[in-house]
Amino acid sequence: MIDQKSSAPAHPSTPETVPGYVLRGLGLYELHADEILDSYQGGGRWLVPSGTDAGNVYEVRTGTRPERNRCECRGFASHGHCSHVVAAGRVAKKSAVCDGCGERVWSRELVEVGADSLSFFEGDVLCRRCAREHGEA
Repeated sequence: MIDQKSSAPAHPSTPETVPGYVLRGLGLYELHADEILDSYQGGGRWLVPSGTDAGNVYEVRTGTRPERNRCECRGFASHGHCSHVVAAGRVAKKSAVCDGCGERVWSRELVEVGADSLSFFEGDVLCRRCAREHGEA
């Protein structure tokens, strides 16, 4: 005989509260995603606009190791996290570098190279312009 008792958790789950700096970072991403993408400096460095001081930007460093993320804003210096790192991290995750021209573009705009390519390796990714220029589209 199979015991069909309820598999309800022992403790009721409580909704997690999203920290304010994360919400502000997602807002910065929504408002300035293209601007942040265009500001890519290479080596995981981005220029992210301030959410409070118009015209002010902060250099942000992001990477695969979150403990190495950095921002030059006061909030990061005080707390070790900030909205600018969240915004830059979101752009980094949704973009990649074209293997043809080296420009960073939105991932949705990249074309993956197939096995029959004579110019690139299988699995390389190209922006639409490079894909057209090299007959990979």
